[in-house]
Amino acid sequence: MVEDGEFLNRIRSLLKIYPRGLTISEISQRLKCNRNSVAKYLEILQISGTIEMQQMGAAKVFYLSHRVPLSSLLGFTKEGILVLSSDGRIIQVNERFCRMFDQDNSTVTGMSYDILSDEILNAFHFDNFLRSDSESEHTAVVTFSKYDWRRFFKVKYLKTALDNGRSGLTLIIEDVTLETEMEERLRISEARYRGIVEDQTELICRYDKDGIITFANGAFCRLFQLNQTEVPHHSLFDFMTPHVVQLVREGIGACSCQSPVFETEFEFVLPSGSYRWFHWVNRMLTDENGAVIEYQGVGRDITDRKRSELELLIKSHAMDSSIVPIALLSLDGCITYVNKSFLDLWGYNNLNEVLELPFDNFAKGDNFSLPDIVHGQNNSRSPEPSFEVEGVRKDGKKMHLSVTISGVYDEGKNSICHIAYLYDVTHYVQMVRELEIKDTAIAHSYEGMAIITPDDVIMYANPSFKRIFSRVPEGTIIGRSIEWSLSFYPQIIGSVPDIRAALMEKGNYTRVFSDIDDKNLPLVIQVHLSRVLDRYGLHLCTLISVLDITNQRAIEESLAMMVDQLEGTVEQMGDPTFIISRERVVVAWNEAMETLTGLKKREIIGSQSYKDLIKTHVPSLPVLVDLFDLPPKELIQVFPQVSRVGNSFYTEAFVPAFHNGKGTYVWAKASPIIDTSGKVIGYIQTIKDMTNWKRAVESVVGKSIT
Repeated sequence: MVEDGEFLNRIRSLLKIYPRGLTISEISQRLKCNRNSVAKYLEILQISGTIEMQQMGAAKVFYLSHRVPLSSLLGFTKEGILVLSSDGRIIQVNERFCRMFDQDNSTVTGMSYDILSDEILNAFHFDNFLRSDSESEHTAVVTFSKYDWRRFFKVKYLKTALDNGRSGLTLIIEDVTLETEMEERLRISEARYRGIVEDQTELICRYDKDGIITFANGAFCRLFQLNQTEVPHHSLFDFMTPHVVQLVREGIGACSCQSPVFETEFEFVLPSGSYRWFHWVNRMLTDENGAVIEYQGVGRDITDRKRSELELLIKSHAMDSSIVPIALLSLDGCITYVNKSFLDLWGYNNLNEVLELPFDNFAKGDNFSLPDIVHGQNNSRSPEPSFEVEGVRKDGKKMHLSVTISGVYDEGKNSICHIAYLYDVTHYVQMVRELEIKDTAIAHSYEGMAIITPDDVIMYANPSFKRIFSRVPEGTIIGRSIEWSLSFYPQIIGSVPDIRAALMEKGNYTRVFSDIDDKNLPLVIQVHLSRVLDRYGLHLCTLISVLDITNQRAIEESLAMMVDQLEGTVEQMGDPTFIISRERVVVAWNEAMETLTGLKKREIIGSQSYKDLIKTHVPSLPVLVDLFDLPPKELIQVFPQVSRVGNSFYTEAFVPAFHNGKGTYVWAKASPIIDTSGKVIGYIQTIKDMTNWKRAVESVVGKSIT
């Protein structure tokens, strides 16, 4: 093949001299070679796209192709391209492919595709297509999973003729992750929409201006005993009385682009001959030009409500036998009628004692005003409101009540009166009050928690509280005074007067105490007490919560020592270096960093705004310590110039402001600081000036190109 390659180069060189082209005979004469051999080599070059042929009469004239070489196009396409020879070597790969799959062009070119990662090999199945005898192209969508993300690629496999005449395989890879995910979301959204529509208990249908139904959901079909094939053969008006048909037609005719919706209530005629009331919402559907396409109706069964209203109007006397206290109110909120249960609830004997009295005289709360409720119902027809209020019986006994007030309307939708239902929830409120104490205590707890009554007796203590105060004898905390329990801890009991004073003045008290536990080991606990008041401002209880921070305190002391050592080391480093804590606070900033940025140590130590300060003074200086919390996918997409090796980040940058405006090339590295337990306690970043090295490399490269 070496001789063949040399002869192919000779033909290309000859055609460069004769840009207008030569015939087979002319090439054979000038290269002194057999005419058949020349024809074979010309065919190879033509297949590879290197030359082109034009028929001039009986002669075939060959000349160099004026097309742009594939290698020149690879860098401009948005698709990743990989070219393999028949023996599996990587002939060409563009930069887009390398960015897609984190590859190095110089490392993989000329090597076998076996060096690629297992994820790439498993996704693209190179063997299957290299060994295939099919000449046709093949397209497939493959899934590529890495780290914690998944991407989709559309891959086109093309059989390719290489420059040397041998066959190969070209992969054109397009990232279709966004399109695939959007299609999947669209399919899920459509499925959910279909499921919602079909599962709705409301009637949903679409129809034209003549009522011919084009779609009906399952609830509509079940109500009118239709299957989907029968739906287009029916009109919505088939199930209405003539009066309702006229009402709906008028509503449809009144719809416009400015007011596309009308609502009404009417009765549908069912196949059984019975009637059911529906609240019907009709919407006009138009195209982008405002032309009417069809109408959509949504109906909610309100038969029960209609029957209830009718029964309420006709059978009002039935209220008197109800065990629920009920009152009828005029539109201005005065009592017009109450049942016997209402009189018994408030301790009255005669209806005349309460008639014409304002309802607010019986049930009125801080956030309750009957006129406001009545006004809101008349304007918005809001759902029946319920309120908890306090009331006082005729004999002076206090009660807690739940009050529900609703409007009563006639057939013309005109408000007639209001009806109030009262429920005695005094016992329930007392139970809620007890639960509220425990719930509030739990909400205020740090770790160990106890509830102390206003007379300083412990009424509740959780297991963590008993574990921390382990010197108190088992089973003796509940029912004892808090001072008795704390008497086993001399360092705490001496602070009881201060605790009482703080609770009375501020309502809370927090302090860290050191003592010893039941095993005579050091014990460091954080104690927090707070007074809890009920809704009326009365002392409900006192909460005490404790947190064992013995180990935390030891760790903090160890970390403080470690940070001091790191600060000393950083100051001795010649390269600009700074350290931030895990909470993103600057804890070290050496002199080299002061010189590099112009930021003094006193300005930035203890600051969390270091990134803004650095960007203000040196906008082009990279800050890598903030990248450790980013997911790998976001890091690759947003910061492609940053490399990760092990646990460290690396990058290069050009800072125009350095060297008196001449600019400086810098190399930056950021790494986590890990304590002996493997826990990250901070991050360190070092910056090196690599201008001289960079320019030396550029000089060497420039000379080699020359």
